[in-house]
Amino acid sequence: MVALSSMTGFARISGAYEGCSWLWEARSVNGRGLDLRLRVPSGFEPVELKARKALSAAFTRGNFQISLSVKEADGEAAFEINEPWLARLQEIASGGIVGMSDPAHLPHLLQIQGVVQPRRFAIDQDSKLEGLIMSSLTEIVELMQKARQGEGAALNAMLSQAVDEIAALTDKAASLADSQPAALKESFEARFKTLLGQELEPERLATEAALLAMKADIREELDRLKAHAAQARDLLAQGSPIGRKLDFLAQEFNREINTLCSKSPSSALTQIGLDLKSVNEQFREQAANVE
Repeated sequence: MVALSSMTGFARISGAYEGCSWLWEARSVNGRGLDLRLRVPSGFEPVELKARKALSAAFTRGNFQISLSVKEADGEAAFEINEPWLARLQEIASGGIVGMSDPAHLPHLLQIQGVVQPRRFAIDQDSKLEGLIMSSLTEIVELMQKARQGEGAALNAMLSQAVDEIAALTDKAASLADSQPAALKESFEARFKTLLGQELEPERLATEAALLAMKADIREELDRLKAHAAQARDLLAQGSPIGRKLDFLAQEFNREINTLCSKSPSSALTQIGLDLKSVNEQFREQAANVE
């Protein structure tokens, strides 16, 4: 059985190789679709492209923020001076800006974008460094999947409980609905006698009561609620990705419950409808977290 996954997770993993170390961090939250936001150092664009492909293959929903940071092995950030760009800025400054050629103004030049930049480690498709970084990404994907599945297990329990409650309330409504025609007939006869002070002819009473019973018939709604509950159980057993299907199912539950409430001829049946609404709202809220 495929595990149910939530859209919430966090993972972190690090590695080191020949003078540099790296750290992957990934976090995800709920999203209508798959939104990948990656941040990698300059010079690691090939890693970003491969990372996007790997993440798209592993996940279907969620807003992801993934970052790769690369440092020197001693833990210091790996920066370098872009000497050609600094020399060009000094040349420009000495030619037109009074006093900027003075070495004392070097700190001002160093603040210009691009002068101090992350060290561009040598990386290409065949590099050992890239392979190790991508291996770390594979591990962080697995960690994210486990984290999301851990949340998914808790969601599965809550969703299953909600479906069981919906099914139980539906059965309760069905039992109550079986007694509604007789109750409607008795109620209609009593109201008629109270208003007009006379009894209704048996044939007319039977006809009017039958019409009221037909209008208040909720058997179709109950059958659909039972079918939706069975479908929900099948989806939960199927596992992720089922989030969108569960969202749609919550809407279908709500539609049938609203109709049941509008047709209800008694306060007891209306109360069951309100209870169904409450449970379905819990189902909908939890379903929104499922991948």
